[in-house]
Amino acid sequence: MKPLVFSILLSILVNPSFSQGVIQGKVHDSRAKEISFANVLLRNKPDSSVVNGVISDESGNYIFTEIPKGEYYVEVFILGYAKTYTPVFSFLGTEKNNLAPIILVEEDQNLDEVTVNANKSFFELEQGKMVVNVANSITAAGLSVIDVLDRSPGVMVNRQSNSLSVLGKNGVVILMNGQRFRMPMEAAYQMLAGLNSSDVEKIEIITVPPANYDADGDAGFINIVMKKDNATIGTNGSLTIGQGYGSGYNGNMSFSLNHQGPKFSWFGLLSSTYVDMVQEWEQFRGNNNGFEDISIKTGTDRFASRKSINYQAGFDYKLGNNTILSGLVSGYNNRWEMTAPNITESKYSISPDTLVRMTTIEQNSWSHIMGNINLQHTFQNRQVISTNVDYLTYKNSNPSWYNIMKYNESNDLIDSQDFRITKDTPIELWVTDVNHSMKIGESVSVESGIRATFSKFTNTVVFEEKLGSDWSFDPDFSSDGLLKEDILAGFSSAKIKFDDKTTLNAGVRYEDTKTNLTTVSGEKIVDRHYGDFFPTAFLSRKINPDNLVQVSYGRRITRPTFNEMAPFVFFSDPFTFFAGNENILPTYTDNIKTDYSYKSWIFSVQHSMDKNVIARFQPTLDEETNTVFLRTENIDQRQTVSMMVAFPLKVTSWWETQNNFTANYQKVNSELNGETYEVKLKGLQVVLTNTFTLPKKYTIELMGNYMSPSIMGYYKVLSRGFVNLGIQKDFEKAGILRISCNDIFETSQIRWRSFEGASLDFSGRLKFEKRVFMATYTYKFGNSKIKGTRDRKVGSQEEQKRVTN
Repeated sequence: MKPLVFSILLSILVNPSFSQGVIQGKVHDSRAKEISFANVLLRNKPDSSVVNGVISDESGNYIFTEIPKGEYYVEVFILGYAKTYTPVFSFLGTEKNNLAPIILVEEDQNLDEVTVNANKSFFELEQGKMVVNVANSITAAGLSVIDVLDRSPGVMVNRQSNSLSVLGKNGVVILMNGQRFRMPMEAAYQMLAGLNSSDVEKIEIITVPPANYDADGDAGFINIVMKKDNATIGTNGSLTIGQGYGSGYNGNMSFSLNHQGPKFSWFGLLSSTYVDMVQEWEQFRGNNNGFEDISIKTGTDRFASRKSINYQAGFDYKLGNNTILSGLVSGYNNRWEMTAPNITESKYSISPDTLVRMTTIEQNSWSHIMGNINLQHTFQNRQVISTNVDYLTYKNSNPSWYNIMKYNESNDLIDSQDFRITKDTPIELWVTDVNHSMKIGESVSVESGIRATFSKFTNTVVFEEKLGSDWSFDPDFSSDGLLKEDILAGFSSAKIKFDDKTTLNAGVRYEDTKTNLTTVSGEKIVDRHYGDFFPTAFLSRKINPDNLVQVSYGRRITRPTFNEMAPFVFFSDPFTFFAGNENILPTYTDNIKTDYSYKSWIFSVQHSMDKNVIARFQPTLDEETNTVFLRTENIDQRQTVSMMVAFPLKVTSWWETQNNFTANYQKVNSELNGETYEVKLKGLQVVLTNTFTLPKKYTIELMGNYMSPSIMGYYKVLSRGFVNLGIQKDFEKAGILRISCNDIFETSQIRWRSFEGASLDFSGRLKFEKRVFMATYTYKFGNSKIKGTRDRKVGSQEEQKRVTN
């Protein structure tokens, strides 16, 4: 990256000087005994925000330094004592203020605890994002995170390609607790498919991310926020067990532990999933090869299973009152196995018809380990500097075996073939970053940072055909590749609070990318070097307590995933292959969005313009062999306009509904198979959730989802929908039992068809799973009041979406 860019960004890290004073005091109990290691927070009176936080020393003393002028109060809490607050006091900002001793009262002297339960709306609008409160959903119990995303507003899950789209756009980045997974989408998909929804608090859909996030992803971010508890010091945990049946057995388990100490805190999470399923697959292709009309129809039941384990373990250690050292290890193992007996019927207008029986056996195994070290220091003038170092490794093994039996019109066997393909793709990434934030006065916050990402992978594909009793190597379908990619980035953003109602958050990011893809022998396949600026701006105006308006703009880039570029081949049927495309280009996107909320009603309008759209599984016909290759291709241009309305309705005292409607208009212009085409399409997604609160802590949830057709490059994805039903019984301290039935009417499936007038008629459907019944039980133990693990940014999580399988 150009030195000038970094010089400009780093110049913002200069410490401003402040003229500020000291606030100090002492903490003891009712017997005047000093209390050490108490949590002491200094809060602003107007909005109760935390200005500074310290821990009392061995003598019970605490001190806040370099505090500006304002009105404050102090909050103190520690395990075994009731939370205590001082009266509000004024501070001039230049003197030393000695507060009266704060006396803590033991909890057993308090009145009985009163618990107030308030259910959040299923959908909420925050600055620049839609929030889906997963923890409130009964029918989500026992599902994977992928299943929950499949029912989220504006989100579409493509289970054939192991990918996600938002508002009809595929460039989705996955975050976990605000941090990006540095993996291809397909690997992130595998991880989310094995992660239990019982561990998730909410999902945030961010279509215009700010400048402190990577510029990658034209569709924006999906942030998975894990569950946390609230309060002080101690240990707690939870155990969730789910059992169910669809077309086969479904089972999952999740176990978590969380400990908070005065200086050392740790957490751990282990979850596992096992699913047996039978998938229905049909595909039709019709075309003319210049000699005759041909139609090919394939059908199969795919007998598949998924076994997965996800794990996380981390710690926070307070080196001092203002310095925290953190570590994190996470990973997963995911194994997919499938046996598919295909029947392919080929009909020719002149040549004899044929029938092919092909048995496919596939294994797709992914393993991943990520290690992170994070150091964060908060200065007395409220500046914060943090640094991350991450190392990530992935191993993907994807072997497949094919037995092909060809019959003539009289059902006589005329040919038999056996193939096998091995694909091994180890991936390695190093990521490091430095971030700095500070406040200038009370109205301006500035954040800046730099990041470096170094990636490499090898991709080896070996295609062999069985000749007699020996396997023969086929160089036409075999390949090897070595990819190295370096991304250097820097950003700076400022949040300006003009008054209590108006806030501006604007920034710019620069990213320099160098991509080099060669064969193992050194032959160059791809050699690109490019750098770009990515500005963002958010303006928020709170008209009154009930009305909020937001306007945002952002420019983004979607780089092709590693597997989209890496050469590979996979048979769908004897005449249809999946393959990689090393020539795929990145997508550039400009987004403009307006949000308006009135109380709990949400309105949103967004316009985006994409160039060189990355579209997966686009067909290319080889007329000589009558073979179709499904590759990732670039669509020249796409324009999307979407409008979203979400609102709750309280029908009766026991019946509430949450309603979400998303309408969009898409226009695509491109060229494929020698055809220039323009496609326009209007679409609608409807998500309706009904919640019935019954006596004796029973709750029923009925949820429906409908999505009209959408565009996927050369295809139109046809309409789909489903209905889910769940019932919950809260046994309070004994736990929570949830029973659900998902896809009651078995209407959820993906169907596709080539655009009208295309010379290659291509259509098909995939029903991923039948109706699923699940029973899930969750039990929490330990101190229910301890707070969850500290929110912190793991540097590499913004790269992890590019690891796909």
